[in-house]
Amino acid sequence: MSRRLVCAFIVGAAVSAAAMPALAGTCYEVIDRNDVVIYRGTRTPVDLSSAGAPAREAMRNRGELLVIFDVDPCIAVQRATSSGGRTLSADEIVAGWRSVGNSGFGGTYGSTVPPD
Repeated sequence: MSRRLVCAFIVGAAVSAAAMPALAGTCYEVIDRNDVVIYRGTRTPVDLSSAGAPAREAMRNRGELLVIFDVDPCIAVQRATSSGGRTLSADEIVAGWRSVGNSGFGGTYGSTVPPD
């Protein structure tokens, strides 16, 4: 192989790698002392800079664990009450999901075949 062909291959591979879409996004999850997920979302529940150290320390004192991971998609989960006295049911979790379709019927998929 010529030197010019090798350079073109390397440049082409680098450009292709840079053009690939990122599939995973950062997901933040807070687990309470009873191993119940009380928060999951793409926005951090506390400030992760040094200014947020008191909030993170308060989480530790309550026995909460902050887990950060990459996943696609990050399905949001939040407590149903401000006091966090209970866990969410499956219906409450599903009710918080964004709808996917575009039919005008509550975001569900509709038929693409026109009516007779």
